[in-house]
Amino acid sequence: METTIRIGDLDTQVELQKLGQSIGSQGQKSWAVTARYTVWAKVERNVNEGLGDENLEANASLTITIYKVSDLSTRWRVVVGGKTYEVRSIDPISRASLFCTLSLTAIDG
Repeated sequence: METTIRIGDLDTQVELQKLGQSIGSQGQKSWAVTARYTVWAKVERNVNEGLGDENLEANASLTITIYKVSDLSTRWRVVVGGKTYEVRSIDPISRASLFCTLSLTAIDG
């Protein structure tokens, strides 16, 4: 993986959404999505193909590089180009780096 990120590499605007639990008037629990940040990212697309029930299936995933966000977790979602992805992992590029990479998987729907 690259350890040097140039500012020009961050060319796609993405939205980071926080997923939290809310409690309704009857005490029911539901998930609420709140848009938290709009940031610039370097987007790398991955297509994983495999056989499932004897059919060729493709799973779309992304790896994005962004500036570190202090409260970011794997419960968050990322919207890239109008499509929503769930965060699978968050990896720092290095201990001193201002950037991190997120592995994302498309949410069906």
